[in-house]
Amino acid sequence: MLSKCANPACLARFHYLHEGRIFKIEMGAVASGSDSSPAHRIEHFWLCERCAQTLKVVLANGVVTTHPLHRALPEGAAQKKSTSERGVA
Repeated sequence: MLSKCANPACLARFHYLHEGRIFKIEMGAVASGSDSSPAHRIEHFWLCERCAQTLKVVLANGVVTTHPLHRALPEGAAQKKSTSERGVA
């Protein structure tokens, strides 16, 4: 059950589906009772609206964590300039 933001540093509580973003993560195979084929388990994670603007929920090496939405540029790399520059008044 979703009860709080998946960001460990955030204390926001889950109240409504339209607030924030829900992530559906397919976890590794788990043994199913009578069936010999493994079943995949789906878990849901929620990020509050504020955290969802900068983070995403991912499965990395079997662990669910939060990662930044955009990767940082390598040190010393210049950001590409826009093809159309705007004049600022």
